[in-house]
Amino acid sequence: MTVKKNIVLLGDSAVGKTSLIRRYVFNRLDDSYRATVGSKVTAKQLKIRMPNKTENLKLVIWDLIGIKGYNALHAMTFVGADAALLVSDMTRKETLENLEDYWIPSLFNIVDSVPLVFVCNKSDLSGGFEFGFEDLRDVTEGYNADFDDSLPSNLKYSYSTSIKNGNGIEEAFESLGHLVLRNEGPANPVKELYEGLLATGICRSTEKSTPIGTLDAIIVDFCKGFGDSRMAMYILRQEIAKAGIDISRPTKESILNVVGYLAEAESGFMDEETVYSNFEKRMKWAHRIMERGYRQYSENAFEILRPTI
Repeated sequence: MTVKKNIVLLGDSAVGKTSLIRRYVFNRLDDSYRATVGSKVTAKQLKIRMPNKTENLKLVIWDLIGIKGYNALHAMTFVGADAALLVSDMTRKETLENLEDYWIPSLFNIVDSVPLVFVCNKSDLSGGFEFGFEDLRDVTEGYNADFDDSLPSNLKYSYSTSIKNGNGIEEAFESLGHLVLRNEGPANPVKELYEGLLATGICRSTEKSTPIGTLDAIIVDFCKGFGDSRMAMYILRQEIAKAGIDISRPTKESILNVVGYLAEAESGFMDEETVYSNFEKRMKWAHRIMERGYRQYSENAFEILRPTI
């Protein structure tokens, strides 16, 4: 029997989360940077040697957008998480500080205490470091108090990693594998429901007066309309690229574009009344950051879209 566990990768943009996954899952070197839009899901099968047997484990790895302010999207992705890999960049000290200041509190707003493994990435560089492994280990010691006896002696809660030479990557994920299996308790049917309710509360309170807050709300609203979150994210990434959105600095104009493109995409799955209702709702959100009148744009834009839906 294969045990399935959900792992989230957390950390700021450009720390190397996506490249870590590619190196681990596909043994592919890719140190180029492209911002993750929304979330991406990758799976990895592995065998974990436990004290009395070998377990077949499927890690479902969620690679999450590394930009503060996408609170609703982050919250919804955290629902059902069994552990987290916290990633920092040794050339940027703020990425280490943000683990404690933003990413871990955001995670624990939704889930109870779950195992955490920490990595400081880009250890292969010859210089330019703003912190070292000892600094990372100091941060690690404040967590995992409930899991101190869970790891074999050859594994740790913190690692220096490198995409180029692969150092520390296998060990970091193996540590996660041991932690999620050794701390597996009886199934709790209300746990994910409770986490979902917490996430829904955060989604409803998302600040929609800023471009990032508005785009955050639109992303989550679009994904709720699909039963398959992977398909929703796939479509979403295409439409956001078409709209020319820089997710770290979305503009009012690009958000207006994506509202229209998402209405076109939904027309293949939903009836016209639902499509128009979603379009109107998202335009009202966008109106809060617009300089021109909402109603005139709304009516004209949907009339243009109507022949396509």
